[in-house]
Amino acid sequence: IISCTEEINMPLDSTYARLVVDGSITTDTMKHKVRLTKSGDALYKKPVQVISNATVTISDGTNEFTLHEDLQNKGTYETDATVFGLPGKTYTLLISNVDVDGDNVFEEYTAQSYLKKENPIDSIQIEYDDRIPDYSGWFIKLYGKEIGGGRNFYLMKAYKNDVLLTDSTYEFNNMSDNTGFMGGYYDGFPVYLLQKTKIDEIVHIGDTITLEMDGISEEYFSFISDYIQEYYPKIPIFSGPSANISTNIEPKDKAVGFFAAYSIARCSKVYK
Repeated sequence: IISCTEEINMPLDSTYARLVVDGSITTDTMKHKVRLTKSGDALYKKPVQVISNATVTISDGTNEFTLHEDLQNKGTYETDATVFGLPGKTYTLLISNVDVDGDNVFEEYTAQSYLKKENPIDSIQIEYDDRIPDYSGWFIKLYGKEIGGGRNFYLMKAYKNDVLLTDSTYEFNNMSDNTGFMGGYYDGFPVYLLQKTKIDEIVHIGDTITLEMDGISEEYFSFISDYIQEYYPKIPIFSGPSANISTNIEPKDKAVGFFAAYSIARCSKVYK
């Protein structure tokens, strides 16, 4: 009941700067983006240091797409709006003409990601359930045949009236694999909960709800899991120490982040 606090001055060491990569290519036809920044110390209070004037390309082994820097959003590089990824291809990201460590020698970074086949969605249902107070809300239930062919990983996202409700990596809690459903049928399986306690997730009659099912790689699944684990506070007792988040950017000792390639399937329904 009674406690006291004492301010402790704990100096933190510095370390060398690393390239931070946040990029993806999907089966959507759109401008695909790669954002490049530079890491800083834990208590770094200045604006994020963006990496500008880099040379960025994405290749599928046959076609190469050059990304151009957004002049209004420095550090963000985009493909043309006509670009889309094809399932079954491995995409390679190449970043050059950058000097992250400031030694006046240009460095080169690469990453690879395999774009898996998308899992079609036959339909969805939206069902309100308040039997468990802490988990009351609107369940999105999935109907569709799982593509099989081995272990597959999925990331579920939800839109309400075309507004993405999960737009940050720490919110990507609706992930799973096809354990128990490999090659089978999702016959109304609940895959997403729109929570009654969140104002932006409350569903009204006439709202259009969209389920997005991303076919992601196991490596991207691990990256998101690591990210979420490190993002949220840990219970001190018995919790593990913080650790570097997994990455597919090479060289791994000089870069962090992830370049993802994944397929997308969507299905919408008006709530009645």
